[in-house]
Amino acid sequence: MGLISWEFPVLVGVVALLVLAGLVVLWPRLSRTGVLTVLGRTGGILLVNVLVVLLAGVLLNRQFLFYASWTDLANSFGGAPKAASITKGGDAGGAAAARLTDRAGRSITVAPPRKLPALPGSGSRFTYTVKGRASGITSTVVVRLPPGYDPASARRYPVLETFQGYPGQPTQWLDVLHLGQAVDQASAAGKLVAPIIVSPQTEVPVGVDSECVDGGGNNPKVETWLTTDVPNWVVDHFAVRTDRQSWATIGLSAGGWCAAMAAMRHPGTYSAAVVMAGYFTPWFGPYYRPFEPRTPLGRAYDLLTLAHRNPPPIAMWLETSHADRDSYPTSARFLRDVRRPTAVNATVLQDAGHRMSVWVQLLPGALTWLGTTVPGFQPAG
Repeated sequence: MGLISWEFPVLVGVVALLVLAGLVVLWPRLSRTGVLTVLGRTGGILLVNVLVVLLAGVLLNRQFLFYASWTDLANSFGGAPKAASITKGGDAGGAAAARLTDRAGRSITVAPPRKLPALPGSGSRFTYTVKGRASGITSTVVVRLPPGYDPASARRYPVLETFQGYPGQPTQWLDVLHLGQAVDQASAAGKLVAPIIVSPQTEVPVGVDSECVDGGGNNPKVETWLTTDVPNWVVDHFAVRTDRQSWATIGLSAGGWCAAMAAMRHPGTYSAAVVMAGYFTPWFGPYYRPFEPRTPLGRAYDLLTLAHRNPPPIAMWLETSHADRDSYPTSARFLRDVRRPTAVNATVLQDAGHRMSVWVQLLPGALTWLGTTVPGFQPAG
């Protein structure tokens, strides 16, 4: 009986009903005074509650696939899922280093200012409310600066733009996956140039599964906000490099789709993407559907077709799992069809579910890949 099979919650539910029925039948006996009857009443009530909570957990797990199998559940207590490494397309370093001559997919249009504005306070992390000039969207951007950042110095930093899962907050990568600490550790070990981490809000309005797209018509232009307004605002306010070799995206789940989409549709701005349990066609929730897949706008966001017919020169680190029904179907098609100059280094897990602990374990390896593959993130020497 599988952990996510329908038989398992049915079994737990039946057992819970039988225990409840037995407790009702035996209650007259258990209502007597005495230590044993008090313990019996307490134990019966606790058992019913435990079974109800277990049933709720099993149903939630079946819906969201936190643990994909019994093996995956066992691995969460100290084991490691089996993994296969797949390389597809061209050379990743060459794809990230490629220089685009026609400025196709370039969304950074502003020049760095001669004097940067002062930081709004002390520390390394700041939250801003940013008004997008191109999209008209006003929303939140969280910025995490690397140790030693000094806007008055001549040093310029690479940029790692993060994309949250749905539902989630812009701080998800910093607070839940501890990206800042992982970056600092990789930098201290000489594996990565510590970037400025930029985490914009992807739910516009908040709570809506925007899938990071420009919806057309009166729908919000979220892609424009994320890939044009935010990068241009970052260049205006922080000591960053503006070459594509120094910009990368990273995302998980729905944010993995956003990270892949941003890099593949804007290769003039981003040279690399880290995609954790993402997918390659937009997957809207039940309350927001700005376009249909077969419309011109829907076809424009079909990354599977883009990877096969007109692949951009980007490097991608990708994680998926055979057991992850949200990520694996389109990720497998992407790995089958992608071709050069797009270059993909994929980690395909055997039994892993769709949860944070899996991605936290893989994050150091993904950052090492970024630091050894993408020129702007490579340590000197």
